[in-house]
Amino acid sequence: MEVSRIKDLYYVLMKNKLGNHKICKTLIRHGEIRVNDQVITDVRYPVKADDIIMYHHIQLNAQPFVYYMMNKPADYLCANHDKYHQCVIDLIGREDCYCLGRLDIDTTGLLIITNDTSLSKKLLLPQNHVNKKYYVTTKFPLKDELIKKFFDGVVIDHKVQCLPSLLEILDEYHCLVTINEGRYHQIKKMFKSCQNEVCTLKRIAFAGIELDQKLALGEYRDLTSTELITLFKHC
Repeated sequence: MEVSRIKDLYYVLMKNKLGNHKICKTLIRHGEIRVNDQVITDVRYPVKADDIIMYHHIQLNAQPFVYYMMNKPADYLCANHDKYHQCVIDLIGREDCYCLGRLDIDTTGLLIITNDTSLSKKLLLPQNHVNKKYYVTTKFPLKDELIKKFFDGVVIDHKVQCLPSLLEILDEYHCLVTINEGRYHQIKKMFKSCQNEVCTLKRIAFAGIELDQKLALGEYRDLTSTELITLFKHC
């Protein structure tokens, strides 16, 4: 089953590289775009996956959007360019994409990469409280009392109280932590505030999507239809 999000016509034209939002809106208003053999002048016409969009004699891609899952390796920045470090975008070879929610350079695991910039405006808003789950290895033994501390909201940076989070102890040095906010170095700071340290950090779930364990570090694949439905529910 094909899954797509309905997009405004001007946005689809932008992704087809016809120009910035001003140029694309002008093309539409001037009657230069036809959809299903009809001139469309509404810049917010909702484009469907099976629409046939024509610019003069050129057929455009009605769904020019990609959604990838990557198993991010360590030592890669969640950026498009950097003078000193390798970037995850280098691994997919698409300069038009970006990371949907960043991971620290030493953090591994689930990363969503897309060229659909409208997603970040919804998914990454603090008030949306999208769940993120991490597999954590600690320097010192984990104590049961940490479960309540995390649930009550750990104070970091001396004065910032985090929202309640779920800590599940797996063994003496490994646990799962689920948070629904994304403060800078949050999980590392939470453990530091509890007199412990994070040795390794791996994101295993984001917005209800779980990391595909078949993906080796640095590998990526398209999101499945089910995963796309899950992702779009948060938008």
